[in-house]
Order: sequence, then C-alpha cells, then structure tokens
Amino acid sequence: MNAQIIKNQSGVPVSVVLDYKDWLEIEQKLKLEPSESTENSLDWYGLTETTNAILNELIAYTIREEFKESQKPFPDQLHLQKINLLLHEVQAINKEPENFKSLGRMQEIINKYAPILREIDAAA
Repeated sequence: MNAQIIKNQSGVPVSVVLDYKDWLEIEQKLKLEPSESTENSLDWYGLTETTNAILNELIAYTIREEFKESQKPFPDQLHLQKINLLLHEVQAINKEPENFKSLGRMQEIINKYAPILREIDAAA
C-alpha cells in the first residue's frame, strides 16, 4: 500500500492520500458500503465531460435553430418558444455547480438530455 500523509504547518497529520485501488481494498476489509464519494475519479471525470458536452451541444443547437427560424419571413412562434424553453432549461443546469458534484445527478442529466440530442442529430 502506498500512502502519502499530508501534514499541516505544525507537522500534525491532517489527511492521507491513497490510491483508489488501496481504498477499495480497505473498503472491502472493513465491509464498508460503497458510496458515491468512493467512485473512481475517472467515472466522475467521464460523467462531467459527457454532461458538459451534451449541455453545450444543446445550447449551440438551440442558438443556431433560433437564428435559422428567426430569419424566415414568417417564423414559427411555437417552435421558437420550444427552442427558447430548452435553451433556458439547459443553461440553468449548466450554470448550477451542484449538478456537477454528484455522479447520480450527472447521470440523470445525461439520461434526460442525451436522447434529445440523439433525436436532433437523427433529424439533421
């Protein structure tokens, strides 16, 4: 086991840094219930990047679609309203840092908005 002990300026240990594999081993020995905080950091990184990519693609799509529709001689107001609603919804999610602190919350966002993005790509 390769542990690094972090000490404060007074030399008092304040935390220990372990490899994820080492933590899993300790967790199993102590029969701890796996929690969201013990998830692999690569899982968190992957979900963060996926969530960001989906939200940013939807923002870009709504802005392009709004511009394209507004250039028509007779814009479809209902379509513009739907686009604006989606834009504001996605922007609100994107601006809320709490949405990116929980693996479960990011998975919910992906599950809800990835199908919308797939539908848009299929229609294009």
